[in-house]
Amino acid sequence: MKRTVFLLIAISLLVVGCDKDPVPTTPPIAAFKVQPENGLTTTVFQFNATETKATDDRDTILFLRWDWDNDSIWDTGFSRAKSFKHRYYQPGTYTARLEARNDAGQSDTVQITINVGQGNSAPQPHLNVNPLSGNLRTVFHCDGSMTRDDEDSLNTLKFRWDFNGDGIWDTEYAEENRADYLFSNAGQYYITMNVVDPKGLTATINQPVIVSLSNPNLVPEFTWNPDRPTTADTILFDASQSYDPEHPDNFFTYRWSFTQDGTWETGYQSDPTIRHNFEDEGEQFVTLEIRDQWGLINQKQTPIWVYHANKKPTATFFAGCDHGNLTTNFYFDADGIHDMEDLRDQLRVRWDLDGDGNWDTDYSKERIIRHSYTQPGTYVVTLEVIDSGGLTDEAWITVTVTDGTNPTDLIIDKAKDIFYGTVKIGDQWWTSENMNHGSGRNCYARQSSNCNIYGGLYSWTSAMVGATTEKAKGICPDGWHIPTTAEWQELVDYLGVDQARSRLEVGGDTDFMMKYAGQRDTYNHYDHLGFLANYWTSTKSAGENAWMYSFQNDKEDPYKIVLSHTYLFSVRGIKN
Repeated sequence: MKRTVFLLIAISLLVVGCDKDPVPTTPPIAAFKVQPENGLTTTVFQFNATETKATDDRDTILFLRWDWDNDSIWDTGFSRAKSFKHRYYQPGTYTARLEARNDAGQSDTVQITINVGQGNSAPQPHLNVNPLSGNLRTVFHCDGSMTRDDEDSLNTLKFRWDFNGDGIWDTEYAEENRADYLFSNAGQYYITMNVVDPKGLTATINQPVIVSLSNPNLVPEFTWNPDRPTTADTILFDASQSYDPEHPDNFFTYRWSFTQDGTWETGYQSDPTIRHNFEDEGEQFVTLEIRDQWGLINQKQTPIWVYHANKKPTATFFAGCDHGNLTTNFYFDADGIHDMEDLRDQLRVRWDLDGDGNWDTDYSKERIIRHSYTQPGTYVVTLEVIDSGGLTDEAWITVTVTDGTNPTDLIIDKAKDIFYGTVKIGDQWWTSENMNHGSGRNCYARQSSNCNIYGGLYSWTSAMVGATTEKAKGICPDGWHIPTTAEWQELVDYLGVDQARSRLEVGGDTDFMMKYAGQRDTYNHYDHLGFLANYWTSTKSAGENAWMYSFQNDKEDPYKIVLSHTYLFSVRGIKN
């Protein structure tokens, strides 16, 4: 039984052995050439082992290693590379040895003798500069101590320096391989080192450096006042707190930029303060540059917020009627005041009602005031408005107070912006101003300033707002109507026909304040301004005609006449 087992094992081993790749049975042949065959210590020898070959066709991979000086120590490990370079740094006779080995571990060795004579190579310079950038007070440390020479020691080499790269050597040859240098001008420089060995061979190396005027150790500081400036403020900037922590006695000059475009608004100045006004609100950028006694600089840019300037409010007001008499309770309305920053209810007003230069009221938020005068005359009424920032504005108008005794009042309809003075003459209440509102209003000669003085001119249809019956409201305020011919006649009769005109016109004793507003005829011609005061009545005539009353400035007695609806005349109102 044991024999059978041994036989099977032997057969299995034989089968396994037959399945392996064939193993080389002979070693390779090592061979190499060297170029040049002999040389100097400066020579780089080229070793070529391409002639090394296998002696067995099954030997497809060869490994090589080298011993350059036959000292029994292999200088390389095994590799498949067949080409190497080597340099001998000492003169003498060297035996270079090559070993070639195949995959089976079989090897061959070959060697060649090389004669190396003394050569001389240039130094191999090495320059370290620290720092590589600085300013006019920076000491640049130049170190050539890592320079090497294949034949000579460092202490036999000599060095010279050209610090600014201008081609002119700043030092003579010396054994010192280190140097320090301080530049006097800003710029880019090439620090150049030249080294020579005892046999006169030289080598040169350079290192670029940047020399600027910047000194980051300087501390530019500035403040500004006010600290929340507006476009209305002239801001005081103060850089007197700038300092040099390394040299506390250092002193500076200053320049400023108030934009981001790189433009300096000032040159260097000894005064650390400056005043500036920004026209635009929002974020602004301020740059301070300080320059010390050595010409070194540093900058600081700081954003500041410029706020909207508090602009003064706008004062405006009107009188409900700018004329009256000693019975008149004048109405002054300042609801139109406004401000770009404050709401209207935040504004306060005060009044000088008689133009004597003394304020008759204290500041308050009451924007409407009534006032009666005790003496006739012309008064300048002044309004002053003040905002939350203390800024003020003034407006003024003139009112006329007569010594008349007829009762007066005022029609007020703020919703429709209607304000008319009224006066009672006899048993009738009349408006003391010509109508001056509505879409049908025309101004004499199409000049709005004439409406401000004389009131509007209306066609009969516009005055009646399309109505055709007597006492129609027309364009009059509520509770009032266009007077009839009879109502006009009642007024004239009450005053006296021979003196009605002079008593009704401006300056008359009735305070009716009639003005000679002129007319526009059916040919669209404006005429008789300052001469005629023509008024529509609500009394219609035949066809497209109506009655009107006319007053002429050179005749006392008025007259009434029928004219076309298309004429433009003045209109008065009479109370219902």
